[in-house]
Amino acid sequence: MPFLSRTWAPRGQTPIIEEKAGREHLSLIAGLAPNGRLYLSGQHKAFDSDGVIGFLEYLCRRYRKKDLIVVWDGATIHRSQAIKDFLKRKPGRIHLVALPGYSPELNPVELLWNQLKKELKNQAFLNLKDLVEAAVSKVEEIRNDVELLNSFFHKKEVAFFTN
Repeated sequence: MPFLSRTWAPRGQTPIIEEKAGREHLSLIAGLAPNGRLYLSGQHKAFDSDGVIGFLEYLCRRYRKKDLIVVWDGATIHRSQAIKDFLKRKPGRIHLVALPGYSPELNPVELLWNQLKKELKNQAFLNLKDLVEAAVSKVEEIRNDVELLNSFFHKKEVAFFTN
């Protein structure tokens, strides 16, 4: 579904965005480090436990000599038995910080998603390929803007991570 926001148009000429609603979609998962590094993975189906575990393994490989602090919300997938078993196999390697329910303002990655949606608003993609290309392009722009990524950790609700 397109991300819509208010816009203007000449009187009597309502803007129309054509879109193709279907079952195809793009799911993204991200890791954001306070030093401005962005790690992202995407797939054409919803993330399941295996996808989340694969992403955590990727982060562990990227940070071989450092333990990870993973902040995540209370999504059901984060509480699956497969995730719990994976974390037991990595004692002391991954430290979880579970956010309180319904508190996206405390999650710096939510600021990333808001930025990406802002960059893609009022665009309709008639196929998944076009959406993926636009998302990858915008993510690369965001990834190269280290100042923007760092700013996500300076928001007062999120600053406790880096203080």
